[in-house]
Amino acid sequence: MRSTSPLPLAAVLLACALPAAAQRASFPPEEYTERRARLCAAMGEGLGLLFGATMPQPGARFRQDNDFFYLTGNEDLNAALVIEPRRCEAWLFLPAQNERQVRVDGANWLAEKDGPKARGFAGFLPLTGLEEFLARRRGAGGPQPLWVRLSERDEVDESRGDKALMLARRQTFGFGAALSEDQWRVKTLRERYPFYELRDLAPKLDALRVIKTPREIEVLRRNGRLSAEGIRRAIAATRPGRFEYELEAEARHAFALGGSEGDAYPAIVGSGANVNTWHYNRNDRKLEGGDLVVMDYGASLGGLTMDITRTWPVSGHFDELQERAYRAGLEAQKAIIAAMKPGATRAQTTEICKRVFEKWGFGDQRPMGAGHYVGLAVHDVGPLDAPFAPGMVIAVEPILEIPDKRIHVRVEDTVLITEGEPEILSAGVPKEVDELLALVGADAKPVLDHVVLFRLNPGEPATAVDEMVEDVLRELVPIPGALSVSAGKKARDDREAHVKDYDVMLTVRLTGLDALAAYATHPNHVRLVEKWRSRATWRVIDAEARR
Repeated sequence: MRSTSPLPLAAVLLACALPAAAQRASFPPEEYTERRARLCAAMGEGLGLLFGATMPQPGARFRQDNDFFYLTGNEDLNAALVIEPRRCEAWLFLPAQNERQVRVDGANWLAEKDGPKARGFAGFLPLTGLEEFLARRRGAGGPQPLWVRLSERDEVDESRGDKALMLARRQTFGFGAALSEDQWRVKTLRERYPFYELRDLAPKLDALRVIKTPREIEVLRRNGRLSAEGIRRAIAATRPGRFEYELEAEARHAFALGGSEGDAYPAIVGSGANVNTWHYNRNDRKLEGGDLVVMDYGASLGGLTMDITRTWPVSGHFDELQERAYRAGLEAQKAIIAAMKPGATRAQTTEICKRVFEKWGFGDQRPMGAGHYVGLAVHDVGPLDAPFAPGMVIAVEPILEIPDKRIHVRVEDTVLITEGEPEILSAGVPKEVDELLALVGADAKPVLDHVVLFRLNPGEPATAVDEMVEDVLRELVPIPGALSVSAGKKARDDREAHVKDYDVMLTVRLTGLDALAAYATHPNHVRLVEKWRSRATWRVIDAEARR
């Protein structure tokens, strides 16, 4: 049908929330320089030495060692970093490449003539000079501290503790009991440089990484929106007869479109009996009516991860026990998050969970409070006994399960600790019962496509659209109803007459008129309408109902 009536401003503003171009996230050189400066202050004396990754990941896009990337932003293979803390100077050592290596793999930073100055380093040097460099830096007055990583490295989906556990398990197999790469390095350094006193750099790094910088928080917020959109699409695609891997594909597609460089961890999409295997990831079962689905999946963006889980019924309806368990888990999660303010502790949140479970008749369930940190690793570094502090990012996932009934309820969000109220970074995917059930299978229901033209009023600055985006992220992203939204800037001299003189063309897909009405009456929408009523005009040029 054709229409000239204005679309409710909520839909217009929500469209602006998603970028027209999903550019990947990055950090300026100054971010890494500041991180190294804070590490220098923590080290105080001696010399720091850290190695990057030495092998690409088979069948996957390369991901640099987390600690090395955190300090350098460098993604070259076989690189090493040396830091001298007194003057806070840093050198990168990189492999010299021949012509064929450059042609096949691309040039590393050693080829950048002005790279050290531009990136805040004292120099880029050939890797062959590293051992002599270390020898020349020896002190003359007895043992000199050499800060290296004595603790295990963390990976994108493994904490330092997880890595230690995996290595310990490997040691039980006689033909797999070789030293890890990091263990071999420590052994070799002690043999070759007895004048250095090796100290563990990991605790110093962990203390920095656990408190996120403003730029890291900005990227994590964007990843929260992106990862939530992936889970939303998976929920909307759910129906009996589809396979678990199809839901994974829906989410991964959204991640890629949003600029993600990869997954934070292998997708967990469990249905039926699979819901009771916490880290199930075969994802090959066909969905059946009456099943629950537990989906735990997040993207990596700019190297920073996200952790989200939702639980929902394939049929779009909980049975009585499923719903009671779900409401208990949801209430516990919300109560835990509300308590996550500076100075509070994980132990306090566990007690909160216990009381909620008992209230709902699930006192036999193991209470779980605020969980692991989230950052460069989805199980990120940091002390679990430390009180909450602004800048910490923590996953919250109280779990309630009844295996003989094929029930496992996990509602997980990633939460930022602030000076005031905690901020849920993954709030864009619904979890309230009515909103969640309305979304299940929504892509198989009739939908309404609205194409909208938006124009700033004369005198409005070009930054007005950005201002609207900020309003949307604060007010409208949590409102349910839109299955997908896209926005693109339109030139004023566009050949198509119906878009001439308009700045932005928007396409909003909604689950029918009920969803449209919900936006129009939501308090957040009303507040934004009042703000923007006199600053912008918009009109619907096409609206088409389809399946």
